[in-house]
Amino acid sequence: MIPDRTNAAPSLALGHHQTTAEAVREMLRAKTFTLYRVATLTRARYPQQPAFHIRRNFYSQLRSGLSPTFQQALALSELTGSRLWDWLAVFGFSLGDIPHMQAVLTLPRTLLIDKELVDPQTTIPFLRYRRPGAALPTVAPLSQLLERSGSHQALSLMAPARDDFIYAKIGTEDMLAFPELVPGSVVRADPQLVGSSLPGAPGQPSHHFFLVEHGRGLNCGQLRVSSANRVAFVTPSPSSANLEFRLGTEARILGVVDLELRFCPVSNQRGTGNTRLQIPSDLAKSWNPTRIETRAGPRPGALLETARLRAGLSFRSASNLSRSIAKTLGDHRYFASSGTLSDYETTDKLPRHIHKLFTLAILYSFPLRDLLRCFGIELDDFGNTTVSQETKISRAPRTRVTKGELREGFFDNVRMQFGHLPLFLRTALPTLSGLSHISLRDVFWLGGEENPLHPLLRGASFVLVNRRSKKPRIFPRMSVWTQPLYLLQDRAGSYLAGSCAIKDRLLMVYAYPQGFTEGQAVPRHIDAEVVGQIVGVARSLRSPP
Repeated sequence: MIPDRTNAAPSLALGHHQTTAEAVREMLRAKTFTLYRVATLTRARYPQQPAFHIRRNFYSQLRSGLSPTFQQALALSELTGSRLWDWLAVFGFSLGDIPHMQAVLTLPRTLLIDKELVDPQTTIPFLRYRRPGAALPTVAPLSQLLERSGSHQALSLMAPARDDFIYAKIGTEDMLAFPELVPGSVVRADPQLVGSSLPGAPGQPSHHFFLVEHGRGLNCGQLRVSSANRVAFVTPSPSSANLEFRLGTEARILGVVDLELRFCPVSNQRGTGNTRLQIPSDLAKSWNPTRIETRAGPRPGALLETARLRAGLSFRSASNLSRSIAKTLGDHRYFASSGTLSDYETTDKLPRHIHKLFTLAILYSFPLRDLLRCFGIELDDFGNTTVSQETKISRAPRTRVTKGELREGFFDNVRMQFGHLPLFLRTALPTLSGLSHISLRDVFWLGGEENPLHPLLRGASFVLVNRRSKKPRIFPRMSVWTQPLYLLQDRAGSYLAGSCAIKDRLLMVYAYPQGFTEGQAVPRHIDAEVVGQIVGVARSLRSPP
């Protein structure tokens, strides 16, 4: 067993631990509390729960590098009336690290992203349209369309929007929706579109893609109705297993996939060349669907085991991924050995360290609120500790913005067009795109392109461009859907996006007509400059593919 080394911190961090202790002292002093009083109150309020108790030598414990328990952070939040977000920040934690890592990590199975964990008081720079009333160009960099217009709290964007959207990241083994959706894509599912999007006739495949939960996890794919209250995935080939489920007991349709965020950093191009059309290995053979496991009733360890298996992880692979989490977050205490992960499934005890709690939520895609509920902790019982209860704003009705129309408030228009914004991706974009610094010059509006040259750009509104990658290439072994795309600018100043390559010293652009099959590309020479490679695409999947 590899030791976790969680009880001590590096000696180089002694100054940091001293700073943490002083920050806690100031937080308590601002609320007119002494450590002695806090210690007394926690014992009186939680007499049978020692994990909530704060000792009178708490400052000394912090200076020595011992991190508090999650229960202690909750107790401090409840007693002082300060937000849980703020107390965790004092101790060096951010709840936003959980969705950040869920979006960044590459896992075998499709897993949900905990979209709730966005600090409502975080400040976000706002943008406004430079030319109010003027029509939008077909394609343009955002730096030509927008300018900074102060900053606002995230709550102003979160509250008016619908909050029932579901976000997930497509796993490496989930190929049921290929090529429309590829492993690594972040997708959004709308539960309100399910009833109107299921095919009416039995056996008819759906035009849309659905996010479906079943006994072995999550999958994205097209569905067909086989009989009353029974659906089946449309599999890649007739010889594939018949993946049929009874709705309500064997499967749940979480929503219709209406938005895809696809990222393909330049460094990952060679790694996508062997993508093949196949279904997940554990679904390739016929099997009898089981009842969907619920997260109420069984002991916590059993729920953790179920979540780990649904994520397609062994103890060893989960431990290796935790090492990546520790490296990314800069603290070795996020690492969990195979033995430690096994112990959590057998002891039924909440991890002593907040680092390990975060690691479990990230690896197993376990919503933090549900994970804590398994151990008898309800965040709603702690008043200000909930994620977004500080202010209640009435929800505005959602309206549509037509192409070519953009009002003064950019975020307001984007929210009206797309609904809920994935604010949890703000910190993950550099890692997902491979761009360490992203500016308005790197993001291009593409929403006015009615007939794009490449099928991946149909329905696309925004693309992210790596301006340092200017050598267009075509990879023979790669699928059309995974070929690199580039943004070009001709001599007239117009922009064009598509697949291109240098042939006989000429820049050739490949156009794929509607309803194309691979190998039907139409090449043509174009006199243009390569602006850069497209490394991110945000596109709507509302219309039938």
